[in-house]
Amino acid sequence: MELRNFRYVAINADGKIIKGRIEALNRNVSLKYLQTKNYTVKSITEYKSVLAKINSITIGRLLDNKELIFFLKQLGSLLNAGVNIMTALELLALQQDKRLLRKLYFELYQQVYSGFSFSKALSRQPKEFPSMLVQMIEIGELSGDLPATVLRMADYYDKQLKISQGIKGAMRMPIIYLIAALLISVGMLMFVFPNITTLFLQFEGAELPGITQFFLDAGEFVEAYALPIFGSIAFTGLLLYLLNRYSKPFHFALTIFFLKFPIFGKLIQMNNQIMIANSLSQMLSSGINSVKALQTMRSLITNVVYKELINKTLEYIEDGKPFSKAFQESRFIDPIMARMIATGERTGDIPKLMNNLSVYYNGISELRVEQIKNAIQPVLLIIVYAIVGVMILAIMLPMISLGGQI
Repeated sequence: MELRNFRYVAINADGKIIKGRIEALNRNVSLKYLQTKNYTVKSITEYKSVLAKINSITIGRLLDNKELIFFLKQLGSLLNAGVNIMTALELLALQQDKRLLRKLYFELYQQVYSGFSFSKALSRQPKEFPSMLVQMIEIGELSGDLPATVLRMADYYDKQLKISQGIKGAMRMPIIYLIAALLISVGMLMFVFPNITTLFLQFEGAELPGITQFFLDAGEFVEAYALPIFGSIAFTGLLLYLLNRYSKPFHFALTIFFLKFPIFGKLIQMNNQIMIANSLSQMLSSGINSVKALQTMRSLITNVVYKELINKTLEYIEDGKPFSKAFQESRFIDPIMARMIATGERTGDIPKLMNNLSVYYNGISELRVEQIKNAIQPVLLIIVYAIVGVMILAIMLPMISLGGQI
């Protein structure tokens, strides 16, 4: 659907004349949008624009996770208040200041107006709306409980985002500390230690302590071979990136390595297990059968190890084997999760057990992340202080030595 371009002249709330441009479905929608800004419209004129068509080309997603959550919360609240889906979409589009998002919402509105169901309209935008959301919305439409479904999905994505951000934050912190220590070390090697050499040359016979001489030699080596050293690092980084991106065996091996990595591997495992538990809980409890739920889950997971786990589970189900078998065999699934799924199979109530798993993992995730942060931070501080302390000692010792030799 193409939006049309309009120029407008209006008077704002302060009585000032405002001139601008707007994209909308038609003149009436443009007028409604400007009225939401408390503008008194004097004129609206349509015009053709090649540049506007070029600007409408998008790369990547328009809706990031935060935008998606906000959209679902607003839409769910409007539907819950008794507003029908078309009016709700029109209101959301009119309130949206971002041009491309406004276009996206108008496209949804236009497709629903043309006779598509809301879930079908969402499915026509696969980059913006995950397949799991589409399926849950379809179930909500069939059951007549669309407002509650939309709000429930908003809560689901909100929880997933918070958990993911917490885990990424815990993993990001050590990198920041180590980069800071590296930058301080390089700065001291390049700008502080050379001055010590200059000072000592003024005193005949003065000798540098061994630790200071070591850092001076290290600084001179880095300076002399800076291009090969940093070039090799850049080349190695690029090579690893390309292998990880284009070589499936290497990518799989690297994923296994990170999953086994101390501390951080547990965080990666927990993040994927939470996603599996939360997603399957949502879908199975809404009546989606296990095969369809797993197929949807496979499209959501990006970690190849857990994607393979889902594929294996589907194969086992097709062969008549238990749902829990692949989970029990996996090295990267918490035994609690595997046992609870097996218990759900025996009792014939996997959806309830998945919901219990979801509640359990959501409850402990923040605690686990906080525990890991509290465990890592003192160790990192000790490492950073040790590096900086040794370098300060290497600076101070020559001063003390020089005083003694004079």
